[in-house]
Amino acid sequence: MMEASLIAYVVFLLVMGILVFQWTTWKRKKRLGRTPSSVPPGFIRTEEVNIDPTTGVHQRIWYHPQTGERYYETLNKF
Repeated sequence: MMEASLIAYVVFLLVMGILVFQWTTWKRKKRLGRTPSSVPPGFIRTEEVNIDPTTGVHQRIWYHPQTGERYYETLNKF
């Protein structure tokens, strides 16, 4: 009885780990894959450039003063 519960718990943890990994991978691809033809209206260019340490992708940061929203423009893609 105890062994079956332990096996079920380990399987549950593995499934949850796989789901979290897939979700974070999907979110990352979605974030880095956004490349509209132009910056949305109302955004002001900042001098900030973010360099992702894991992929090396450079992103220019744009700021919307009324909403506080930030927009990340991908400068180079590998």
